[in-house]
Amino acid sequence: MVRGGQDGEVESRALKEGLAIIGWSGLGDLGAYATKDQLRAAVAGAYPESPPGNVTSQLWGFTREMESGDLVVMPLKTEPGKIAIGRVIGHYEYRSGEGDEFPHVRAVQWFPERRLRGALKSDLRASIGSLLTVSRLRRHEAPSRIAHFAETGVDAGIEGEPEITDAGQLLEEAVRRAEVNPNNPMSLTIRNLLAHWGVWRRTAAAIEMISGELADVGLTTRPYFTEGSVDTEVALVPLENESDESDASVADGEAISEAAAKETSGKLRLGSLPSKLVLVPPGTTLTAVRTLMLRKGFSQLAVIDDDGTLHGAVTWESIGKAYIASDDPTLADAMTPANVVDHDANVLDLIEYIRRDGFVLVRSSDRKSVTGIVTAADLTGQFGQHAKPFLLIENAEGRLRRAAEVFSAQDLRAAVPKHQQAKVHSPNDLTFGNYRYLLEDPARWQTLGWKIDHSTLLSLLEKVGQVRNALMHFSLDALSKEQYEAINELLILLDAVAPER
Repeated sequence: MVRGGQDGEVESRALKEGLAIIGWSGLGDLGAYATKDQLRAAVAGAYPESPPGNVTSQLWGFTREMESGDLVVMPLKTEPGKIAIGRVIGHYEYRSGEGDEFPHVRAVQWFPERRLRGALKSDLRASIGSLLTVSRLRRHEAPSRIAHFAETGVDAGIEGEPEITDAGQLLEEAVRRAEVNPNNPMSLTIRNLLAHWGVWRRTAAAIEMISGELADVGLTTRPYFTEGSVDTEVALVPLENESDESDASVADGEAISEAAAKETSGKLRLGSLPSKLVLVPPGTTLTAVRTLMLRKGFSQLAVIDDDGTLHGAVTWESIGKAYIASDDPTLADAMTPANVVDHDANVLDLIEYIRRDGFVLVRSSDRKSVTGIVTAADLTGQFGQHAKPFLLIENAEGRLRRAAEVFSAQDLRAAVPKHQQAKVHSPNDLTFGNYRYLLEDPARWQTLGWKIDHSTLLSLLEKVGQVRNALMHFSLDALSKEQYEAINELLILLDAVAPER
């Protein structure tokens, strides 16, 4: 996709002369830059207000990665609702002319018929609406679909897949909002954002998919959607409004998304343990502080004045020491220093500090104030959130394994794919997912003699198997209520027919 200027100012020239045209005239001949690093340095010098990685990726894509034979799509501002489609037929050229702000061109054979943008399904329509000047369209089988669309005016969609609607509509509307009113971007909770892609937990795969599709249309989230709880609100903002932290390829979105997924996968950040900070000003009486801590069940409080200056913290231990040292201690006597860490710090790196002190205070994402606290109790709760489902499913799997001891090795092998059958000698060799296939056979079900509904158990085995697979991919988020219910219902049935020994 190559735009014809922010307001469509070079669309007429592009179509008349058979060209794809872009600006950034301050860089001179782009062919003179032998490496991407050289181009990036030139971009940083000529356009200091723009993120160099973002611009560099678009220019490099236009000059070096676009090839003869590639399809080009140009959404038309001068003919609203229509798009031009063509095919690249030439190498990059620099056509300098006095006052020409759009000197970078590629020869394109534009097809004579304009196509209706509204005839595209929402996923491609969103990609073509990208805020970027140049972006690669290759997700959702875009090349073959656009070729078919150019010929017929019909978007065939993805063969065998349901139409992608929600995510595409969200991206399209977010891009529209960013263009019309950049100071009022679309906002939604992380939970809502995930739901548009049909996922509920921030696994590495989900993060990569969503990051990539946002980058494809020139968007990201602020704050980044891996920070905070799923109820945290994020804004969908243009990439160029965010700091350029790497030379990731914005043109196709994949380098950014892969890096984001790798960076997040397996790392639990402090910002993902949302404990709202409760504070008291320095002038508070120690009696009032003790009463508040007792009433709320707090083990510590931050001491912060009206202008946000942190003075320290007070804990039950520091209060006890103050009363030993003085008959009439004040809050100042009971204060203790507090460790303050960034919201995106890795929890694993801070466990020792939290164990020693009982807590750490957390800076906001802009690092201007202290807004949160992570306590030893939070860590215990987080461990329970991630460990409990494993323990429950392990309990269910143990009961199924003992029940399967009534079956012969031949029966057990029938429950696994042929290429794995030689490795199965006892129930210990089965995976959780194998039990559904083992028990779906009516004869084997009769062998067990369980007086519960057959189809209900099979359905629960399938649901819990899906949960178990999801747990194998680290996620920042807890299981949903429905997922927990499936595990608990399976255990209730197994309690009746295969109680623990």
